[in-house]
Amino acid sequence: MRDVALVLHVVAGVVAVVFGPLAIVLTLRRHGLTWAGEVYHWAIALVCLTALVLVPYDWSQLWVFWPISVATYLFVYLGQRAAEAPGGLWYRGVLRGYGGGWIALWTAIVVVSLPHQAWSWVIPIVVGSAVVEWLCFKPSPDWTHEAQPGN
Repeated sequence: MRDVALVLHVVAGVVAVVFGPLAIVLTLRRHGLTWAGEVYHWAIALVCLTALVLVPYDWSQLWVFWPISVATYLFVYLGQRAAEAPGGLWYRGVLRGYGGGWIALWTAIVVVSLPHQAWSWVIPIVVGSAVVEWLCFKPSPDWTHEAQPGN
């Protein structure tokens, strides 16, 4: 079971890393949920589910990934909900949701890759959060106007 979960976890993680930025860009451009957003959502769901399966195998080292997995999925779910009902400041939900999930994904990758560097988790969180918040408060004019039919 552990080996199957680990393989699914890695494959879904690679898909999520690739589709995260694509989901953000296409969703913001099209003013609504896109196929890339759906792929990203389900890839993150699988990453989080398999993380929940893997954590008990080494609870003392991996317990922190249990709440992180739940929070990561909730971020992406927030982005998905914002994409499904654009209006007002919808792009902030997409950026913070999809972007927050992508930041959490990269944070987990860095923490697992550099386990003896306690500070390593700070870099993706600080840099990623700064970029997301900057985009939230300096949005592209295209995100704040209604999409034209056929676009």
